[in-house]
Amino acid sequence: MPRNRFHRGVSANPDISLALPIIPVTKVDQVRGAVLHRIFAGLLQPGQRIVEAKLASELGVSQATVNAALQDMHNQGIVNKMANRFTKVSQYTSQEIEHLFSVRLILEPAAVAVVARVLNDRALNQLHNHVEQMRAAAERTDVPGFCLADYRFHQAIYTISGNSFLIQACQAIAAAPFAYILCGGAKGLPVDYHSLAEDHQSIIAELQKGPEAAAHITRERIEAWRLHSVHALNAAADAAGI
Repeated sequence: MPRNRFHRGVSANPDISLALPIIPVTKVDQVRGAVLHRIFAGLLQPGQRIVEAKLASELGVSQATVNAALQDMHNQGIVNKMANRFTKVSQYTSQEIEHLFSVRLILEPAAVAVVARVLNDRALNQLHNHVEQMRAAAERTDVPGFCLADYRFHQAIYTISGNSFLIQACQAIAAAPFAYILCGGAKGLPVDYHSLAEDHQSIIAELQKGPEAAAHITRERIEAWRLHSVHALNAAADAAGI
């Protein structure tokens, strides 16, 4: 079960972190991270309304900043922002998860193939750092911290591609790695987080071999995660008599 206390992911390899440039984090980025953490920790449930004024007060930022962060998350399918009404955490059905993964199986292998062609030391260090954060979170049994590092790994893949059209398209599937949580399946999905971190490390290894190898393993890992997620969610639904 996700732990409610927030843990900061710290790289187990200080050389990797020190090699990375300092990247300014905007208030919008911080609000997005805070909302994601609450979702991953189970403090915000699928379908639950997010009161923007209350969230702004709790985080000590303006409502305009919260609104901008939630708009970004709406574009990523993580929240559903109703124009001039309210915002709620997205809630997916099993069929919608299938549709989400069918698109992810097309876009993400294409993204890693592009990344393999433009990969450099800086990009490698960035991806390694996210994996180190996943490993550290897995060691602490810090599910929200792991999910944040996972989310940031995939966001980094899209950004490193440098293809603005691909980046925009991939934003629409940003929720895919943790879509089971948005289906209410956070408690019922058995996950070996140590192995999942190593799956991401294997993607980095294949990136260095070239576009075809990177695309192949990414497609393979996504399909395995899709089957695992759908099977676990269906089993949970059967057990609940849904």
